[in-house]
Amino acid sequence: MVWNFSPDLSNADSTSSDNKKDNSKPIGKPMSAKMDKTITPFQIVQSNDDKTKGMPATGHAVSQILSPLKDKNVDSVQHLKRNHNLIIPELSDNFIVLDFTYDLPLSTYLSQVLNIDAKTPNHFNFNRLLIDQDQEGHVILYAISKDRHQVVKMKTSVKGKDVNQSLKNLSSEMQKYTEIITNKDTIDKATHIFAPDKPKDLKCYRMVFNTINVEKMNSVLFNDSTIVRSSQSGLTTYNNNTGVANYNDKSEKYHYRNLSEDEKSSTNMEETIGGTFEFINGHGGFLDEDYRLFSTDNMSGELTYQRFLNGYPTFNTQKLNEIQVTWGDKGVFDYKRSLLRTDVILNSGDKKSLQSAESVRSALANNNSIDFERVSNIAVGYNMDDRPKNDDIEVQRNSEFTPQWYVEYDGKWYAFKDGGLE
Repeated sequence: MVWNFSPDLSNADSTSSDNKKDNSKPIGKPMSAKMDKTITPFQIVQSNDDKTKGMPATGHAVSQILSPLKDKNVDSVQHLKRNHNLIIPELSDNFIVLDFTYDLPLSTYLSQVLNIDAKTPNHFNFNRLLIDQDQEGHVILYAISKDRHQVVKMKTSVKGKDVNQSLKNLSSEMQKYTEIITNKDTIDKATHIFAPDKPKDLKCYRMVFNTINVEKMNSVLFNDSTIVRSSQSGLTTYNNNTGVANYNDKSEKYHYRNLSEDEKSSTNMEETIGGTFEFINGHGGFLDEDYRLFSTDNMSGELTYQRFLNGYPTFNTQKLNEIQVTWGDKGVFDYKRSLLRTDVILNSGDKKSLQSAESVRSALANNNSIDFERVSNIAVGYNMDDRPKNDDIEVQRNSEFTPQWYVEYDGKWYAFKDGGLE
């Protein structure tokens, strides 16, 4: 049951894009995704004295908030470090929070999303951006590190009144949010965990899928004709001199590995994020659907792009809602995805209200099997309950999408159920 393959890499370096098959076709519309819609926060929060409100970061909301920040100047940069919990004394009582689910290089976000040229600390990563104003009415940005011990303060040329207008345009869509403290690093107003107070009337959906042709996927990734090496029990292996791919027609999951790339993947996120985005976008891999960067693994170099629905992240135990990609020295090293794409989205007509964020917090804090200090996010998401197609019935594969509480615990996301984590 062991299969060995030794590729002939003698001509691998000479293979160019000119030698690719003329009939190589993208799996979706190329270059349809935008960087500021894919490298984006998952929620927008306004903290105003003791009043906190927010909303999921829909494409419309992100455009509103980021529009005044784009193409502007950064006049000064200051890097602050704290050994204990982060306190920003000059932070006002009214500021905006952009929360991300992943570590992101500040230089990448400024240059590729906001089109701002600024000299920032080398390899500084953040997952929360605060938008504040000074007494002169200029916008101050605070990029906060994931461990909540470092912050980069940037004074910009952006006018506060423009940000105020953008926030006013979104005010009617915002709902009450609550602030949660889980450990000593989240006790300041700049570092609280924010979650919707009492999520109500969230719509449920059903999606019907069709399947991307595996040959089309092969034509995107292989430079020349492929050989089918084996096919049994629904698993087919394809390869040529520079790559090997496996496809499972039951799960409809595809896994490609580039043999011409080094075994060691790149962990330089400044290169990896831009490279993987351009690679997937170049062959229409986002399928005109709302895929967003959701996690970055700084050890393995793997990035996960995850499907969103109405601004909320979706979760699936079989990872049918994810695109996982690892960058090598000059190109993609490893690429895993489902070949399902949305055919029809149906509003089921059902609406669901969730228990309050406070009850979730209380249940987690009182659960003896959970170390509450390791909770770093509490958020609403959609559970993708997959319904595989039955070969005996002429029914397309489909899924139910139901809203549910999710908790980031020790760096991983879990569904909250019955006072614990699934």
